[in-house]
Order: sequence, then structure tokens, then C-alpha cells
Amino acid sequence: MSMFVSVGFIFYSYGAFFKALSADMGDSRLGISIGLALMNVATGLFAPMLGRWLDKGSIRNVMCLGALSLSLGFVLASQSTALWQFYVLLGTFLGLGAAMMGGLSCSTLVANWFEQRRGMALGVATMGVSMSGVFMAPLAMFMVDSLGWRTTFLIYGGITAFGVLPFLWYFIVSRPEEMGLLPDGEPHPEMSEEDFEQPMMPMTAGDQFIDHPGHFEWPTMTTLREIRFWAIAFAISLNFFAMSAVLTHMIPFVSDMGFTNLSSAYILSLIAATGVLGKLLFGWVTDRLESRYAMWLAIAFQAVGVLILRHATTYPELLIGGGVFGFGMGGIVPLWGSLIGEAFGRRSFGRVMGLMGPCMLPIQTSGVPYAGYIFDRYGNYEVAFLTFLGAYALSACVLLLVTQRESVSDPILEEA
Repeated sequence: MSMFVSVGFIFYSYGAFFKALSADMGDSRLGISIGLALMNVATGLFAPMLGRWLDKGSIRNVMCLGALSLSLGFVLASQSTALWQFYVLLGTFLGLGAAMMGGLSCSTLVANWFEQRRGMALGVATMGVSMSGVFMAPLAMFMVDSLGWRTTFLIYGGITAFGVLPFLWYFIVSRPEEMGLLPDGEPHPEMSEEDFEQPMMPMTAGDQFIDHPGHFEWPTMTTLREIRFWAIAFAISLNFFAMSAVLTHMIPFVSDMGFTNLSSAYILSLIAATGVLGKLLFGWVTDRLESRYAMWLAIAFQAVGVLILRHATTYPELLIGGGVFGFGMGGIVPLWGSLIGEAFGRRSFGRVMGLMGPCMLPIQTSGVPYAGYIFDRYGNYEVAFLTFLGAYALSACVLLLVTQRESVSDPILEEA
């Protein structure tokens, strides 16, 4: 539910607001695209601090505070009269609120609770992202067309405050140790919550750190010196560069071909629907193979989907391209979490994912405005699609540098 709202109410709805905001604020598609880029910059810079809070503090409190911030941001956005005001809200209440109740928080929560089937658990949990795309793209388009974008923002704020926040407060349990358990539901009667809060002890065997039985973590500087950290960050940012641009510009891209806004929104819904299947399949695969193998497969599906969309001239071709692209796209978020879990373990999961935020910013945030710039200059997205194909190829190559951390059964590690 949290992923559904934090992603669906902003990211998947953004394309539906594109033309309405452009007409009301009097700006180009590049100008509207910049708003989403600014939000990504704000959340990326905020991510390291958020990751540390999630590893050390209460995930429930963080997510509830995020819901309050997001709700207030929507209410204020409904009253904005200039594009710069909308930018400010995206970079503060909306962006930070979505981050606190979104992917980083939810992935850290899942990583705390699951080790043996972490891939599948992340796939199931992040289904909220794709499900939001299934429903929110056409629903947001309908609401904007019939109620206006201001009323739609007010409704989003009310749903977040009164429909989501109570569930987060009641159901979220930050760590299994708070219930006397280990990850995967194993009982842990010997370890109390007070034991869990004791300072974690770093290992020094080859600069590697293990999280079993649960008291070891990766220091920040050691993490930043690790090649796998940078390889994962670069590979994922390239995927987000292309993926976010395709999703955000999908509705205007399809409508420019002569189809209605609602028909355009259905393509985005199909992408999200096949993304649900992708999350489950890639979650299942990554529990049985190295995550980078599943990641290569996900990248291949996305690239083929973009290639089909680039050459599509009919609505069925758009449906096929969107479906293939969405299937591969669905695996990216859970696979990102699995790659981090395999390389760094669960005790440092939030910190590592958070540290990647600002490192990914230059590439990740440029995709949406880049596609807007290409359209404004050439009147189409042809060059943008070619760039995205190149980004996917480079991402696949970078993954060669990502390897699993040493097993905890290694004698040197056990001795350490």
C-alpha cells in the first residue's frame, strides 16, 4: 500500500498531469519535466541520511512521518499558482515524503525480515509500484480530465492521510528482533531488543563484513571504496535514466501519435501490469541464481521493449512494446535490493542503498528532462530512444563487476 501511494500518486500520475500543468502554468514539456528531476535530486541527496535512520531507528516512525509530509505536500500543491511553487513542493514535502514511505524504507523493511527468500519477498512487496501504474495512470487521467488537477491533488492528500497513515502505524514492525525473532521467522529467544541495539562490530578480514548472527555492518568509508558499490549504483542509475523517461513521457508520446489521452494511459497501465509479473518472476529467479543474471535478463526485456516502441506505428504494436518493456522493468527495484543484499548484507542495507542515492543522481535524474529536451528540439523522441538503448547496453556491461560477497561459511570469515 505504501509503495502504491508513494510511487503511483507522483511518478505514475505525472504523465497524466503533464499537459494540464503545461497549459495552466504556460511552460514547455522540458519545464514540466524539470519538476520530476528536481524531486529526484532532493530525494537522492536526502537518501544517505534516510538510510542511516532506517538502519538505526524506527522504520515505522519514518514511514508515518513520510505519509504526513506527502499528504501536506499534495494539499499545498493544489493551491500553487506558479511552476516554481510546484518545484519547491516536489523538492520538499512531496519528494521527501514519498522517499520516507517509499522504496528505500520498504526495501529496508523487507531486507530486515527476509534472507533466504529475500528476492521473492522484495518482488511481492514492490508489486505495489506496478499495481499503482495499472490503476493510477488511467484513473489519474480520468480525474484530471473530469475534476481538474487541483481537486485531484486534494483527493491524493486525503487518501494518504486518512487511508494509508493508520495502516502504517498499526502494522509496521521495523525488525524481527522486536518480536523475538530472526529473519525468515526463526525464533530467537536468546536475543532481546536491547541486544539488537548494541553497537555493531566491523570485521577486517579482507575488508568484508557479514551480518550473521546480526552484529556486523559495513562502515561508510569502506563501502565507498568497494567496487561493487559503484558498479551497482552505476548500473541501476542507467536503468532508471531510461526507465523513468519512458514511463513519464509515455502518455504524451502515444497521444502525439493521434491516440486519445485515455488510450495513451492504457499503454502505461499495461506496462505496469506486466511489471507485476516481472517482479514475481525475477524475485523467484534471483532466489535461485545470482541477482546479476536476473538483472541481465530484465535489461534485455527493457531494451527489446524500447526497440519495439521506437518503431511502432499502430496501437497493437504499442501494446506489445509496452508489455515487453514493462515485464523487464518490473524486476529492477527488487533486483536492486537483491544485489545490495548479496553484496553487503541486511545490517547495512539501508545505509548502502541510501549512500547510492546521491551517487546515482547525475545519471538517474537526467532521463526525464533529457527526453523533454529532445522532443522540444526535434519534435519527436527518436534520438531519446536510441540513447536509452545505449544506456541499457552499458548497464549490462557494468554488471560484470558485481560479484557476491564471500559466504559466511568461509573459514576465515567464521574465525573473524
